Amino acid sequence: MSIESPAERLGAVRSERPGALRFAAEFCFECLESGGRDGVLLEDLAAALATQAVAHGVDPLAALALLAREGRATPFGPRWVACEAFDRRVGFLDVLTRGDALVFEATPRGRMRDASCFVPRDQLKGAISGDLVRFRPPARRAGRGGESRGDRGGPQRLPRVRVERIVEPRSSTIVGTLVSDPNGARRLDPFEANERLPLPVEAADGVVLSEIPDGRLVRCEIVRSEVGAYFRVAEELGDPADPGADARAIAAVYDLREVFPSEVLAAAEALPNDPRPHDLGGREDLTAQTVVTIDGPHSKDFDDAISAERLPHGGFRIGVHVADVAHWVDEGSALDLEAFRRSTSVYLPGKELPMFPERISHELCSLLPGRTRLALSVFLDLDAAGKPMARRLAATVIRSARRLTYAEVKRLVEERATISDAERASYGPVLDLVDAAHGAMKVLFARRIARGSIDFDLPEGDVELDDDGVLLDILPGERNLAHRIIEEFMVAANETVAEALLGSGSPALYRVNDSPRLDRLIELRDTLAAMGIELAASDRDLENLPTEALQRALAAVQGRPEEPLVAVLVLRSLPRARYTAENGGHYALASPRYLHFTSPIRRYPDLVDHRRVRALLQGHAAAEDDLAARLPGIAEETTAREKRADNAERELLQWKKVRFLAPRVGERFAGRITGIQKFGLFVHLVNERVDGLIPILTLGDEPFRWEPEAHVLIGETSGKTFRLADPLVVELQGVDLRHRGLVLRWAGEGESPT
Repeated sequence: MSIESPAERLGAVRSERPGALRFAAEFCFECLESGGRDGVLLEDLAAALATQAVAHGVDPLAALALLAREGRATPFGPRWVACEAFDRRVGFLDVLTRGDALVFEATPRGRMRDASCFVPRDQLKGAISGDLVRFRPPARRAGRGGESRGDRGGPQRLPRVRVERIVEPRSSTIVGTLVSDPNGARRLDPFEANERLPLPVEAADGVVLSEIPDGRLVRCEIVRSEVGAYFRVAEELGDPADPGADARAIAAVYDLREVFPSEVLAAAEALPNDPRPHDLGGREDLTAQTVVTIDGPHSKDFDDAISAERLPHGGFRIGVHVADVAHWVDEGSALDLEAFRRSTSVYLPGKELPMFPERISHELCSLLPGRTRLALSVFLDLDAAGKPMARRLAATVIRSARRLTYAEVKRLVEERATISDAERASYGPVLDLVDAAHGAMKVLFARRIARGSIDFDLPEGDVELDDDGVLLDILPGERNLAHRIIEEFMVAANETVAEALLGSGSPALYRVNDSPRLDRLIELRDTLAAMGIELAASDRDLENLPTEALQRALAAVQGRPEEPLVAVLVLRSLPRARYTAENGGHYALASPRYLHFTSPIRRYPDLVDHRRVRALLQGHAAAEDDLAARLPGIAEETTAREKRADNAERELLQWKKVRFLAPRVGERFAGRITGIQKFGLFVHLVNERVDGLIPILTLGDEPFRWEPEAHVLIGETSGKTFRLADPLVVELQGVDLRHRGLVLRWAGEGESPT
């Protein structure tokens, strides 16, 4: 019995309700634990799973595959067995250049970072890199005269094992560029530079391989046969330099869904253009109140709006009004299931992959100016110091008075004197709203900082593209007071909803940011110490480190050139925020309770919590049949999808920047050292906001000594020392398109090119 690849079962497996797969996996694992070493027959597992209403529609093989990828279960003959009760393990295979392989054991947190076993090439049983395989662990974990880590480096000798079975083949989809060997044979250079899959290349029906030039990006399927595996070219994606080809490649690599199924588009088209009279019933009418949206100049989906006014006692009343997507999208519908599969909108440079069809995201649920829209609103009355005095949630009807941009709001606040009388008249009451919102932002921000919340002032660089998606320029990012207004209002709204749902006993999805691990804080402390910044005196002081300590570290470099680097170092020391079914607080925000509520068009967890708010307003917050059982699975899937989308956005942006700079070889740039390793210096180009590497061999004729604890490279003869955060001038020597990196040369010290 074998398991189909994830790509092959993507369309068939995910027909169950969101989050049901994780519930089914845990139920199956309990059955396997009860079965002990004897395991459980697949048909018996399927029969037991069918009795669980929560798991309705879940393929038991999909649940077992999930357990296998976590190293918790494995097939053995017709049965499945819990790994902990059996002398077998599962792990991911990494085939080395010479044909042998390493095994990285599977765990609930993903594959282990270090290989645990070695597999000779004649013991692979047809497995290729990325396959999940079963093997018998050796009696002793090391020192059995096996093989060295080979391509991975290091003297340790790993124990030999053999592949007993392919538990789950790797994803069948792979992207790469076609190249020809000297003998004319075609091969694939995988997009992921560290991938090693030396398989033959063939063409699918309708694809003529000889008509695809070398260097073209292609999407392939990995096909297994009795004689071995091979690449089948399914689609040409284009020349890597062609506008749009890079985005198509990234979407395929990261399994981002580009096309909506026909039934999803049909469901969206069946919705009205605007709310109908019966949709307005039971809602608070705010259409006479001044409400505005504030977004970037290129935004198209406006899912949140704000209102603000000053109160007689010196405080503020603020409102955050969020599109009521849940009114239009029923749980379990085609629209809902597709939104869950995507989990988030993805904003690639020059290409948007929305969570909902544009019929919803850009029209019916977009808070367009002058259009009546349904919303869920959060109202907060603040005193003059920003302390909440009253909170209220409501289902509302709003009509945005104006669509403002961040730059526009900044001008309205900071350059009011330059606004003409005609402009003032056109803005009308919007000017008072902006003034009140600015005042409320200042007290909210001050109160948040006072409680220990960390403020990362890290505006990201932007890129300017033409209509064809060609990168024209790399622009510096800006985070002005308008961004802060929206940030503070959204944080306040998210905290208010979290408090309301937690207090009601309603199941909900929370946004949790755990406190940093001790080892990460030790590394941060030592790095900052090398820059003259004190974080804590001892390891003991780092335990339960208050956020105020990180605040002080950031304040120590505020306004200095090294501020962005220190902010990045602090940010990297924090664990990634995640979605969970249990409230765990948000460390970086110093918030005891937090969730995501303000972007239901773009994030599925927000939609989940919108439904909980609607239930709360209707008086049955806790009366939800199986949601609590499914929430852990929803949290897990949406967290993973969010991470995948972030990685895709980051990689495509880096790729575009590297290609943009390719014609500028020989030019000099201002840089700052962001990392020091024994093989060279990592440098961030200040104006271009892209990273590159200076190989140590290009620093000069003398040998350099690497002192990792001090984060320095020191010339043995000259004493020349390179330190973290040092400014320097670099010359672009070349670009590494395969690894999407820049090769730099040290060209002198200083802030600016010479």
